[in-house]
Amino acid sequence: MIATVQRVSEAKVEINNSIYSEIGEGVLILLCVESDDDSKQAIKMSDKILNFCILEGDSGTMSASLRELEEDVMIISQFTLAAITNKGNKPSFHKAAKPNKAKEIYDQFVQIFKDSSLNVQTGKFGEIMNITLTNKGPITFNFRT
Repeated sequence: MIATVQRVSEAKVEINNSIYSEIGEGVLILLCVESDDDSKQAIKMSDKILNFCILEGDSGTMSASLRELEEDVMIISQFTLAAITNKGNKPSFHKAAKPNKAKEIYDQFVQIFKDSSLNVQTGKFGEIMNITLTNKGPITFNFRT
């Protein structure tokens, strides 16, 4: 499982020129489920991101977690994070999970965040989306389980 996590001032998802979801201050998570992932990776990754000090707390920049500050979260499935780009001129996505498996694990990941009582918004799995965000910092982290 791969996740790119960005601090944002705001983010929104549009599908077919209509706003599908949006958040204020918080984080945008681009999540890629890989072919060998299962629910254990969803639990491990969500725990890491929920507790990772990425937000500005009383001690300054990157001193507080999502659990502590309860900021907004946007989660978007992004299989292209699994792209193999070091050979040739065309990406290979063979390490990405097949859509049915990816959706099941993605949904588990999203549910863990929703169960944490945060304001969680999502993209729509498998759809072409326009994603607009204001990256704060910029602060961006890549995680892998």
